[in-house]
Amino acid sequence: MLEYYLAVTAHLTGVIFWLGGVGTRLVLLNSMKSGVNDGWRSQLYQAQRKIHLMLETPAFVVALLAGWFLAHAAKVKFSHSWFRAKIVLILGLIVIGLLVSRQFKALNASGRAGQAVPLLAALVVFTLLTLFAVLTKF
Repeated sequence: MLEYYLAVTAHLTGVIFWLGGVGTRLVLLNSMKSGVNDGWRSQLYQAQRKIHLMLETPAFVVALLAGWFLAHAAKVKFSHSWFRAKIVLILGLIVIGLLVSRQFKALNASGRAGQAVPLLAALVVFTLLTLFAVLTKF
């Protein structure tokens, strides 16, 4: 039973740091203005890259491994509709993270700031829908 609670803690901590990292990068992207000099743009790109590699990626791996353990321990089947919805929503969150990285690459290359607000709104919506699917197990 202790293993289950440790896995829940690890899973929730991983999810919080993963989505927190994506949200932080979106706030950084939103604060960026078009036409900023190359030095500042390069520093911002390096900072968000460190957030991605040192915070988001390890947190995602922890959340994924703990989630697999929890699904196995709780004998969750893919036939459960809430579990399928959670998988689809998590894939959506992964796509949002990829789009954030793409926005930063475009910003670094061209100097044009991307659209962070729609991605942040999508991040919030996907997160809330995932919470709803898990908590209600519809």
